[in-house]
Amino acid sequence: MDKRISLTIVEVCKKLGIEYSSCNPNYLSMINDAKRLGEIYRDLKIISGDLTAIAERHNIEGLKDLLLDDATTIEKIDHEIIKIAKKLKEENAY
Repeated sequence: MDKRISLTIVEVCKKLGIEYSSCNPNYLSMINDAKRLGEIYRDLKIISGDLTAIAERHNIEGLKDLLLDDATTIEKIDHEIIKIAKKLKEENAY
């Protein structure tokens, strides 16, 4: 809860042009990074699904394997994004 209060104070002070140094200076960047990682994760899931659908729709030699390999690679990447997000959360826990 303290982090949310700190974040609110930082945002209000910024809007009002008041200089303020938070006791949780990394919290705002951690929140923004976590949001961005969530967006990237969502986009990768969509891309992976699109690649799989295209691969299944077209029976072109080699294309299906290539696209399915790409989809698998994206799946591995999104799991790494989850690990990074968890690590960010743990490192910035007070």
